Amino acid sequence: MSVPAKRHRTLLLLALFFSTLVFHMVVGWQDISILARNGFLCDDSFYAFQIAKNIAAGNGPTFDGVLPTTGFQPLYVFILVPVFWLFGTSLVVPVKIALMISAVFIAMAAVVLFLITSRYVRESIALVVSPLWAFSPVVIRQGANGLETSLALLLFSVSVYYYLANVRGDPYPSRNSMIVLGILLGLTIFARIDELFLLFAVLLDYLFVLRKRGASRGAIAGVGYLLAGVCFASSPWVLYYAVQAGTPVFDSGAAIRFLSMAYAPFFDVQAPAGAAAGPGVSFILFNVVHSFSVLKAAPPVHALYRLMEKAGSGAWLETALDILGTIAGLVLVGVLVYYFIQSRRGARFNRRSEVNFLLVFSLLLIGAYSFVVFGFFFFIRYYFPIYFILCIYCAFLLEDCCGRFFARARSSVVRAAVFSCAGAYVIAFALMAYSQSFRTKKVYCFYDVAKWAEKHTGEHDTIGAFQGGAIGYFSGRRVVNLDGKVNHDALEALKSGTLHAYLHKAGVDVVLDKCNVLELFLLNPGGTAPETLHLARITDADDPCMPGWVAYRVLEEGGNGGSIHPSLMRR
Repeated sequence: MSVPAKRHRTLLLLALFFSTLVFHMVVGWQDISILARNGFLCDDSFYAFQIAKNIAAGNGPTFDGVLPTTGFQPLYVFILVPVFWLFGTSLVVPVKIALMISAVFIAMAAVVLFLITSRYVRESIALVVSPLWAFSPVVIRQGANGLETSLALLLFSVSVYYYLANVRGDPYPSRNSMIVLGILLGLTIFARIDELFLLFAVLLDYLFVLRKRGASRGAIAGVGYLLAGVCFASSPWVLYYAVQAGTPVFDSGAAIRFLSMAYAPFFDVQAPAGAAAGPGVSFILFNVVHSFSVLKAAPPVHALYRLMEKAGSGAWLETALDILGTIAGLVLVGVLVYYFIQSRRGARFNRRSEVNFLLVFSLLLIGAYSFVVFGFFFFIRYYFPIYFILCIYCAFLLEDCCGRFFARARSSVVRAAVFSCAGAYVIAFALMAYSQSFRTKKVYCFYDVAKWAEKHTGEHDTIGAFQGGAIGYFSGRRVVNLDGKVNHDALEALKSGTLHAYLHKAGVDVVLDKCNVLELFLLNPGGTAPETLHLARITDADDPCMPGWVAYRVLEEGGNGGSIHPSLMRR
């Protein structure tokens, strides 16, 4: 590449990086109450913030300040610890800094996407696809969700690029290259445990390449250096968890599987007993269908789907759109299958086959969350790397379509029509990205519930909540997590049906959550307390601060409401 070409490429990458960075920083700099209400900052993000805050305060990896937990992705939380150590007296500043850091990660990942795609398509195509990913609503929203999503994606993309550029195509990769790749993969797993599937996909692909080359034992032994790098980078958190929490197993993974089955009755797909008995056929089918339907949020097709959503309203349309969303997901899978088959034909397609190991990764990830872990509430977050991968294949499709179009379309009318459609798509995409980035529509009330708890509970009260991240972070109260995401003991109590006894064991004074969640796990139908648990209701479900939520004070037999004002007490 000539010097002017290198300079031009550098300027393009800088423009891509800073435009992405500035936009995502502006999004993340919105008022924290808006971000918490409109669905950007999810409740789980405040689990991560509170755990990092407790580590910085010297309490160790704990959410409530007492019970140790492994229910968090370690690398991201450890990155936040110095932030809370420096600015922990503020509830807002550390969150803002976390979102700024995430914006940097997203901007860097956009550049890496350009570097990967430009290996196989023209730079002009790569320059179209990279912003398409960076400014898509799914990336904007997940990049500002306050979780490890953007960090894990950046490490995922860097690992993929390094493997393609320095290992896969080199007949004799150096020992250092293999160790560096292993460290990158280990850090990726350190950032998010399900990225372990990337390690499997890379190993399978590389062993296949070595077999195809008829490599010597020495070359195969190089895999050992890769695994050594993985162990070097990822083993510290395993040891840390084992020492601090007594187990290297994530609490959150087991909790998500249990909760997905427990919440299934809300979607009319399974009887409540399914959580204990295991997933039924209807539940698995529902999970798989939903798994494919969320692929419609892939940046290249998301704008089209949003336009269909805006076309009208009504139950029949929602059903039709759900079906179309599932079809869109299947069509995307079909496109990937097409390119997998075509990768065996011709030099250009054969070179593109270098990235087919990403399809293996995608299948492993989709299979795990469709059939084992479940968690259909969080598919969009879990499938974030798949949206990145789909953009790589979108670049292939776009270049092929452009090549055929310019080779065959001689009519100026046809060309004008195509360019008009492309312009309309860009406008629709830009409007969707802007409206989704700065909307003020209230999606969650966690922030308001936390403020209610701060106002209406005693300073020394311990609150039990199934969805307690924001409550624990903002209320200033000790909040015991009851759904098991960051509390192994609560998860075991849920599974064994002893949650009533656990409330007393954990010293819970007030139980606070949505009506249907409390009725599912704790109360009798209709909101009455079981005989084994003495409760006093202290708020209505129509409270404007926390619509659909209720609070109960946990009483000893014959006890009273304690610090709750008598005017709030209801029997």
